[in-house]
Parts: sequence; C-alpha cells; structure tokens
Amino acid sequence: MALPLLPEGNRGSAALPMDFTYRSAPKARQTQIFYDRFSYSAFPHVVRLEGDELLLAFRQAPREDRVRHTHPRSIITLIRSADGGQTWDRPNASQMGAGGGQELGLIYLGHGKVGGALAAHEVVPMHEGERSGFAQVHEHEYPFRNVGALWCWSNNFGLTWRLENAILVGDGLQACAPPVRLADGTLMIASYGALGRSKTSSAVVHRSQDGGATWSAMATMARGRPQTRHYHEPVVLELAPGHLLGMLRFADQGQYPRGIFWQNESLDNGKTWSRPKPTPVRSGACPRLLKVRDGRLLLTYGRRFEPYGIYASLSEDQGKTWSKTSWRLRQTPDADQGYTSSVELDGGHIFTASYAKDARGITGITGTFWQLP
Repeated sequence: MALPLLPEGNRGSAALPMDFTYRSAPKARQTQIFYDRFSYSAFPHVVRLEGDELLLAFRQAPREDRVRHTHPRSIITLIRSADGGQTWDRPNASQMGAGGGQELGLIYLGHGKVGGALAAHEVVPMHEGERSGFAQVHEHEYPFRNVGALWCWSNNFGLTWRLENAILVGDGLQACAPPVRLADGTLMIASYGALGRSKTSSAVVHRSQDGGATWSAMATMARGRPQTRHYHEPVVLELAPGHLLGMLRFADQGQYPRGIFWQNESLDNGKTWSRPKPTPVRSGACPRLLKVRDGRLLLTYGRRFEPYGIYASLSEDQGKTWSKTSWRLRQTPDADQGYTSSVELDGGHIFTASYAKDARGITGITGTFWQLP
C-alpha cells in the first residue's frame, strides 16, 4: 500500500496520516566512518567516482557544550574509500571551506572532475561581532554572515580544490542538496533563504548550460508565506527529460503537522514549478532523493520524532505516492541526526551515509550498507 500526496487544503494533523509503520532494512550492516571526540561532525555527502572509489565530504567543527551550526574553525573535510565504503582513508583527509564551511554537496562529472555546491559562512569569535559588522542573528551561534551558495570544482578527483575554482551562484542563500545534471547537460543547484526584504525562507534553483562556467538568474521553486510558511533545504531529481521532482523541508506555524516533507514538480527544466503539496512523510530534517536502476525513487531522511532513526521510503510511480511502510536503516539515540546521502552499488545494494551520535554521545559520520526491498 502506498500513501498519496494530499491536497494543500487539507489542514491540521487529522488530515495527514501520521501513523508510522516501519521495518528493518534488508541486510542492513552498520559502519562508523568518522568519529572524533573533539569534533562535531555532520552533514555528509557521498559520491561514487570510478569503479569502487567513493568520495565523502562533511562538516567538521570543534565540539562544544551545545550544538552550533557556526564556528570560526568549521571546515569541510573530505575522505575517500577505494573499496566501496568498506574502509576509509582517514589519515589522508583533506579540507576546504575554512572558516565557515557548512556542507558540500558533491556530483561527479567524469574525467576526474568533481563539482560541489558549497554552503559557506563567514564566522568570527563572539567578542568580534561588532568590529566585523556581523550580527549575532541566533542566540547560540557565533556572529556570522551567510556568504551564499557557491559552485566549486576539482579537476583531480577531489584531491585539491583551488580557490579560484569557485563561483558565487546564490548570494546570501544556503545550498544543501548536491548539484544535479539534467539529461540535456544543464547543471542545477537548489538553495533557500530570504528573498529581497522578505524574512520568509523560499526555495530557488540556479541553472548552468555551459558546464558551470556561468549561471542563470534564480527561478523560484517554492515561495514562502510571511509568518505561516517557510521552505528549506530543497532537493531536485530529474524524472524524465525536462520533468523534475522537487522536495522540501517545511516549517509552518501550526497549520500542518511539524516535520513533514512537501513536494512539487517542474515540466520545463526548472524554469517554473507547480504549487507544493504536503506528503505523508515526516522527518524534521532534510530530504534526499535518488533514482535507482530499477526505476524506483528512493527517499532517505533522518526522523527526528520517535522512533528516532535513519529511514528510507520508496515510490514506484515517480513520486505520486510513497510506500506506507518505511525502512529503518539505523536506529539513533536522539534527534540529532539525519542529512543522508546515498549511492547505489552493485546488485541492488545501497550505501547511505548520515550523521548521528555514538554510544558515548559523540556526533560523527555513519554508514549503512543495505539491500533494496
């Protein structure tokens, strides 16, 4: 049985089926990729290069008494695996995005070129906020400014990232999902943030038709509504040439259940988008989409409501409905987790990276090998 999307007019918790049914993912096997007791590590992105080589990027920042999304020593750490995620070359990790790297969504373009959507902040110490001109926007964060969404690239399999290989695509906006390459070669980066004078978060997309050399003005994917609706952390997937599926994290002031995903579509390569509609999938973190080889859509996410964990849902009809039963990839001790990233290996096997706490309460990067049901 599958759960369909619901009309936007159906409001309130009673309108959405919030009962949650799950099973353990078939043949799930857990691994710890990176845990450091001095670090808060989160927001992983994994991509398959050539053969069995995987490249993984994540945010690494000093561990503090509370979770912070900004820090003057926040960086993007990159590590790789030569055996499909079985082992990772942690001693030879490299870094980029110094001083405010939040996350780096990865795409492999072939011939050694790796692209990335970098979410970049400028961050200063607490006592330097006035001199820097950065406001302390959030009570528990360092003074910072959101630089924006940047297109970055490496020409040597992600081994080095030259500073000049970066283009500011979305000024003041936040990237979250990896870039996508459409059937016609168009590159696309989705991001979110306040547009103009609005304080409401909206989702937008930027397009490049020359391999990332230049980028178009943004197209609005989902516009927020003041005080009632905020769209965050959009992800885009191409269903067929020119036909795109978008999914969004949604924040609402009580009209809809907390933590559900919304989704919409574009039929013209992302130039215009349909009105978003709520789905029955409840997370509280960001969605991540993957089209697997058998044609189904795979949605992975961290569930920040009990039962906590990393879960997957499947669609057999191009996202019109999602499976009533979710598949639990990993149980987690609390809601500080999620931000998944998956690659399909051989024989219907999936590798899903995420972040979560270990038994000591240290936040780090996890991996789950599992079989598609």
